[in-house]
Amino acid sequence: MEIKTINYLKKEFVDYDDFVVSGEVYIGPENMDFVYEVFEFNVVSIKRLYSNFDDNAVMLSRGWMIVKTFDEKLIELKIESIVSRCNHLNDEENYVELSAYFRRLN
Repeated sequence: MEIKTINYLKKEFVDYDDFVVSGEVYIGPENMDFVYEVFEFNVVSIKRLYSNFDDNAVMLSRGWMIVKTFDEKLIELKIESIVSRCNHLNDEENYVELSAYFRRLN
């Protein structure tokens, strides 16, 4: 599996440590240009999460990365790390495993 592209769809910034970002990552088999599945993800700062979180709230969700400050390269490295662990012989098994981390669109 490899990352075909990462697109950031929405960036809501108040400051470098107060933000939420929505994106999608296209992931598919190596050496097959137009074969991929699309997965969504969000990145939220600790500060933004804390400020928007009710006292008695519970968050249970996949597709979220929580970081202290925005660093696009660090986000991409984390996504690459997750994708590199998905090396089953069957592509569908890889996509199912990736669905534990990201929200699959297809």
